[in-house]
Amino acid sequence: MEKKSTLDLKQIALGNTEKLVMMPCSQDDTEGHDHRFFELVYVTSGTCVHTLNDVSSDLKAGDYFFVDYGSVHCYSQSRNLNLINCLFLPAIIDDTLHGCHSFDALIQGCLIRYYTPSLMQTPANRIFHDKDSRVLQLLTGMSEEYREKRPGYTEIFRCRLIEILILTLRGIVKSSVGTTKNKTVLDAVQFVDRNYREHITLGMFCQEHHFSLQYISRKFKQETGITFREYLQKVRIEKSCELLAGSDLRIWEIASSVGYDDIKFFNSMFKKLVMMSPREYRKLTLG
Repeated sequence: MEKKSTLDLKQIALGNTEKLVMMPCSQDDTEGHDHRFFELVYVTSGTCVHTLNDVSSDLKAGDYFFVDYGSVHCYSQSRNLNLINCLFLPAIIDDTLHGCHSFDALIQGCLIRYYTPSLMQTPANRIFHDKDSRVLQLLTGMSEEYREKRPGYTEIFRCRLIEILILTLRGIVKSSVGTTKNKTVLDAVQFVDRNYREHITLGMFCQEHHFSLQYISRKFKQETGITFREYLQKVRIEKSCELLAGSDLRIWEIASSVGYDDIKFFNSMFKKLVMMSPREYRKLTLG
């Protein structure tokens, strides 16, 4: 999909320095464009095809999605399409997030206090469904606050935006690896959950259960979206987050207790998955 234009929040807000703009609107088809801000879009009525970075999806009432900085998207086949657009800079949530430009980084950056890293994969199309209309209620309230701009409205924006992100994250976590129905894969997951502190491999699991290594490796990736080794690393890092936030153990002691002999490898893996160092994470969670 070809990009035709780039939008800036200051341009949309008519020169104002606002960090959030609410725009309920009737939406027609558009050409591909990107922006220098996050966009949260909620479909209140109608249908369309939405394309995000060349991934196309059908949208209906109750669907909502996020668009990252620099992601190219457009609407097509729009029929009676009405939206609530919430355009925001990450600094509306916290000034420390000003350099955060992706949805995954936003989730990690602003919700790390509430959730340790979970085995989750955000959908490529960034589309979610609001089953109980809670997200719609929050966005409607934000629109009212935006129109009236009474004292404290920016703080209400911040709190309601965080609540929307938390509700979205709950949905992502709920559809994670734990929902797999394949018994063999569940056995492999439980094997990791029981033995992550030890030096374990998929080969050890296969030998114990008399399975083909190639078969289990392929099946695990099909069911969970990640490899056995990637799942093992995620479990270890998640457990280390719990210890960093809830114990006085030194970082090298925590690394050792979750299965890492090499502190440098632990630090590298932690930063890769959590997007900050163990020391930074401990400082953040302890306030």
